[in-house]
Amino acid sequence: MYTDQAEIRPDPTIALVDDLLDGIGRGQIRVPAFQRPFVWRPPQMLELFDSIERGYPIGSLLLWQTDDHVPSLDRIGGLPVPPPRAGRQVSYLLDGHQRVSTLFGVLNRPLPNGSAEDEEDWRWRIYRDLRPDPLGSDRYRYHRSGKFLPHLLPLAAVMRTRDFLRHFHQVELEVKDSRQVDSLIREAEAVTQRIKSYKLTLVRLQGASLTQAVNVYARLNRSGTRMDPDQMISALTYRHERKPLAENIDKIVTGIAETGFGELPRLAVFRTMLAMAGETDVLSPRWEVVARDVQNRLHDAIRETDRAVTLAVQFLQEHIGVPLAKLLPYSHQLMLLAVFFHHRPDPTEVQISTLRTWFWVTSWTSAFGGATSTLLKRVLLDMRLYALGDGVLPIESGSVQPMPEAFNLNSARTKAYVIWELSEFPHRRDVMGQPFDVVKVLASGEAQSYRQVVPGDKRPANRLVMPTRPDVRLLDALKNLELSAGQMRAESARSDPWGPLIERFLGEQVVTDVPEKRPASPVELVLRSHGIPTKAWRRLCEGKRSIFVADRADYLGRRLRVFAEGIGVRLGDNLEGVADDDSE
Repeated sequence: MYTDQAEIRPDPTIALVDDLLDGIGRGQIRVPAFQRPFVWRPPQMLELFDSIERGYPIGSLLLWQTDDHVPSLDRIGGLPVPPPRAGRQVSYLLDGHQRVSTLFGVLNRPLPNGSAEDEEDWRWRIYRDLRPDPLGSDRYRYHRSGKFLPHLLPLAAVMRTRDFLRHFHQVELEVKDSRQVDSLIREAEAVTQRIKSYKLTLVRLQGASLTQAVNVYARLNRSGTRMDPDQMISALTYRHERKPLAENIDKIVTGIAETGFGELPRLAVFRTMLAMAGETDVLSPRWEVVARDVQNRLHDAIRETDRAVTLAVQFLQEHIGVPLAKLLPYSHQLMLLAVFFHHRPDPTEVQISTLRTWFWVTSWTSAFGGATSTLLKRVLLDMRLYALGDGVLPIESGSVQPMPEAFNLNSARTKAYVIWELSEFPHRRDVMGQPFDVVKVLASGEAQSYRQVVPGDKRPANRLVMPTRPDVRLLDALKNLELSAGQMRAESARSDPWGPLIERFLGEQVVTDVPEKRPASPVELVLRSHGIPTKAWRRLCEGKRSIFVADRADYLGRRLRVFAEGIGVRLGDNLEGVADDDSE
């Protein structure tokens, strides 16, 4: 602790839920503006109330009590809250925003009347099912239609007696059996008592300055909603007159996601911003020191970071073929590429070619698996110098193994393999011979993404993205390709008598690996779109499953060698490398 800072005096107290809500409703408990926004999902909100009713601990709430005026949110849980009263001490919530917003937004909401007014309103309308439930599960739930059901108690009626009585007056009108009404009321009263009597631990910090308060906030790492380093820095560099850093990072991430590329890792964008601000130790865990040293430069680097990250993503899409952010082998690659494009937004063809080789080699050699601060400092310097034309970009290609020994999407080598395979075979056909968008399938995360053909074989050559009916195994679908193709031809002929002739004409236009005198059959078109040699498929149909995988692996390996030679990389005899969990 610095000697010029006041001593912090934690003061733990016990409060009921009603006391907490009353403090918020009178403006005495506020949420500071540097807090992260409300991000809890509906299941987390339901679980909170279930925990409260069962008497489970939900963690303490940390409040900073001060006479200072700190910008704070004017809405909590989607409801407006009054400003703090002049001359009154205010308690600012440092830990517990998600829990407090859930409690206030659900319990203080007006009693619902009909369906939710908008898409945001429904999640705050939580109900308690009053019917006996022997399993004790799903007692708290959502009721999107808003139709009155006597057995569903809206939690908005729990804290206010008038609303409670109003709700059960309606129950009595709907339910003619007085014994059933009495049973529902008894259960509702028990639920209400459990919620109202639940005791919360409030820890108030007395005598802390703003700097100390945000330091405490930044050091918290609660389970449930983890605080990322960029949010720590956002708190530590918070200033009244500008947006929080985390909000600017959200804007960059959202802007890229809206292009269809998906969400970039927030941490990668934050580290890029650190690098733009001149910080060399982007992995430093001493976030307080980082914030103190580069806080002004961080905010100045926001615009340049946005521009450089956009250029880096364009390079990944256009020159590497990365279709989705989640397939990026290493987030460090994004940061380093952004640093390059920051200094050199208009690279030469030679530089583009070098960056392509660098990307593939670093992905194929596990270059950033377990990367240290020392390694990243050196690579950052190399990338800056190369962008500025003061050096060459070192590419260590001693042990390049592009084929993962096992298919593991937490592995950088596997992600690089997937990117290559998508670029090598971009036009896929399903078992009926119909084209489908393979990237769209991967983006949606559907169950058929990269399914095994032969059960138990972990090699990537045994994985395919090939949609089938939910009740059909991929192995069976492949073995019945001729049957599926025949069905497709028959249906096509019935609907379009010119179809077979057009199909034959199109088949003659297909460019194959080995020139053939006859046009490609529908089965061969499907197989080639997935990189499956015909001989390998025949082995599969004969029941020789391991030979199928081996033949396809050999075929893919030969194409990988051709690709590697095209970018100036020579591969050794062994193409297979480990597929450890090394991708961030």
